[in-house]
Amino acid sequence: MKRKTVSLGLAASATVIVAASAALAASLIPLWAAETAIVIAFPALVIFLGLWWRAPGGEEDIPFIGY
Repeated sequence: MKRKTVSLGLAASATVIVAASAALAASLIPLWAAETAIVIAFPALVIFLGLWWRAPGGEEDIPFIGY
């Protein structure tokens, strides 16, 4: 996987977490909606962060990050 592709996933999941937190702080969405968005986006953030850390610039293969 290319670092650019992984960076987009990392940015998207971080954006969802920040947007849900900000919307909750501004009382735009209920607590359960913010919790749902954060619970779904956080594991994706961790996976994309691991892939971003291990992804070299030129290879097309997904690196093994362990269990």
